[in-house]
Amino acid sequence: MTPPLPPATHLALLALLATVLMVGNVLPRVRQPLPRAFLGVLLGNCVWLGGDILAAMTPDPHTQWTLGEMQFLGILTVPVAWLVLALRHLQPDPEPVPPRHLLALLAVPLLTLALILTNSQHQLIWRLPPGGPATWETVQRLPLYWLTVVGYANVMLAWGAARLLPAWRAARGAERHQITVMLFAMLAPSLANVAYLLGALTLPGGISPVPVILAAGLVPVAWAMRHYGLLRVAPLVHRQIVEQLGDAVFVLDTQGRVLDTNGRAAALAGQPAPTLRGRRLTQVFPGWPDLPDDRPVEWRPGDQVWELQGSTVRNARGVALGQAVVARDVTARAHEHARVQRLANEDTLTGLGNRRAFEADLARETARASRHALTMGVAMIDLDGLKAVNDLHGDALLSAFGRALPGAFRPEDRAYRLGGDEFALLLAHSAVEGVPAIHERVAQVVRDVQDRGFPEMDASVGVAYFPGDGQGDALVAVADARMYAQKLERRAGRTAPRA
Repeated sequence: MTPPLPPATHLALLALLATVLMVGNVLPRVRQPLPRAFLGVLLGNCVWLGGDILAAMTPDPHTQWTLGEMQFLGILTVPVAWLVLALRHLQPDPEPVPPRHLLALLAVPLLTLALILTNSQHQLIWRLPPGGPATWETVQRLPLYWLTVVGYANVMLAWGAARLLPAWRAARGAERHQITVMLFAMLAPSLANVAYLLGALTLPGGISPVPVILAAGLVPVAWAMRHYGLLRVAPLVHRQIVEQLGDAVFVLDTQGRVLDTNGRAAALAGQPAPTLRGRRLTQVFPGWPDLPDDRPVEWRPGDQVWELQGSTVRNARGVALGQAVVARDVTARAHEHARVQRLANEDTLTGLGNRRAFEADLARETARASRHALTMGVAMIDLDGLKAVNDLHGDALLSAFGRALPGAFRPEDRAYRLGGDEFALLLAHSAVEGVPAIHERVAQVVRDVQDRGFPEMDASVGVAYFPGDGQGDALVAVADARMYAQKLERRAGRTAPRA
């Protein structure tokens, strides 16, 4: 009957399961240098844990020793992979490690592994006990072991820590938190390994606590890489520059979640930067638009106008790392542009649309009416009696009539001054049966202006309808003809001899 496994083996099995799950999580992004280096750490730890577990489950001492030797494939590669991970993390745009550099880092581990596997022939790494089977408790570790296995590994870890510490001191917020996680995941197993080698920290059944502690430390690193990409698109060296920009800057991961912001972006959101991290901008800003890559988009929250520009951040191999979004306040520029546009389309004397605005609106309204099978009307108005007043009072008359005209019609109807004493109306959803009402409303405006000190003024009106009377210039021509017909009729009435 096989004896039950010691509790420490169950702990190692749990650590192995967690490490395998992390491997599965990293594999979809293995083409990127940072996840690839992390995968090296995970695979090395899998070999380390797997060797411990199999050795604990094997009763044969010789098999246990052989499995222990094979563990060094993971033990020796984990520190190198961790150093590569730390160095890749510090690069604004991480690139793969050149093969010659990687071979240089692996030279000592590979040589050490070869010496370990052939140690029975030369005993340079450890001296085996005479007679009985070798165990880790009975072998004598020689200076070359301490130099190549322990010393080199700690040099790799210290190198990585030395590179991360300056970045940790310069970082703030989530950046500092993530570097802290990386330092802890590196430091805790290193201290545990020293304690294990000194006999101060052991687990029952010959299980090493180091890979178990390493697996526990790697979990938050894997979580940060999954959810925040370890800030790959928020290079620390640009922090001060970005903070000094007048524009709001949001750094997003590949899932569109906020990784980092500058102070202007936090002010725009009205929230401190830490509360924005991990959220999508559509959750922070209602009505946030979709951003096509490298094309500005206008966004209008309330009375403000912002120009948004999104740019995908890629490494040299074209792999998308995330997106940088720059939001620029263009409210003043937009208002000035609107003012210029308004002046270009507005009659300065009356505040009504001018001929240019009338022609543009006529084309748009005609297209809409045609699309929805609606009718619409055009009314042409010409003032009479303008010659009876001088220039100064003539402007006052035109202004009085132009400002009174829109108030006599519905909000959806629009009034224009086309030039001189000529006005026009666009009548949305107007029916042919409404012609008498239009004439009456214009007559009411005339009476109001007469009461304001212009008793000689009058107005002639002609109305035409789309689609029955045509469209575009043809529609205007029909309305003009009817207006002039009324004008001639009125003149004929005034000059006819009395009976």
